[in-house]
Amino acid sequence: MNEEVSKYRGIVYLLALLVALPVIIYLLTFRKTLNTYIEYNNILDEIENLEASMINATEKIPEAVISQDYISNGLIIGYIKNTEGLHSDITIDKFIPSKIDLGNGLSVHTAQITVYSDYISIVKAIDNLEKMANRCNIVSVHFQSEKNRQTNNVRLKATIIIQQILEQ
Repeated sequence: MNEEVSKYRGIVYLLALLVALPVIIYLLTFRKTLNTYIEYNNILDEIENLEASMINATEKIPEAVISQDYISNGLIIGYIKNTEGLHSDITIDKFIPSKIDLGNGLSVHTAQITVYSDYISIVKAIDNLEKMANRCNIVSVHFQSEKNRQTNNVRLKATIIIQQILEQ
């Protein structure tokens, strides 16, 4: 019986190798290459669809340059203070506007605004600023907790940097 098993063992190993080897090679090498090729073709199709939709687009893209100043005259503070649904009042500690002339009738107005309040109120105020995205761009928001030495309470401070490009 051992002789019969050993007689066909080589044939069984050879058949197993012929079946298993292509599967192992696919799993270890060609699968990633094939998936990358399929993903590449999908991306090419998306690019073609986007190009076709851009050709058919009739809406004008709004420009980033506007003529009304929201930073230098402090209108931006009104947007922060008049945010609906605040849990507590927002205290504006600092408002530092600056202006850079770019030439060609353009200028960049930047403001650094430091506010104190609870987290939810500050996030709602930032959301209100983002809704006026066609007017101003939020460049940076930095949160920091500070301990008030007089009351021994911890309060949240947010420093918001906003920019606006204006025609002069």
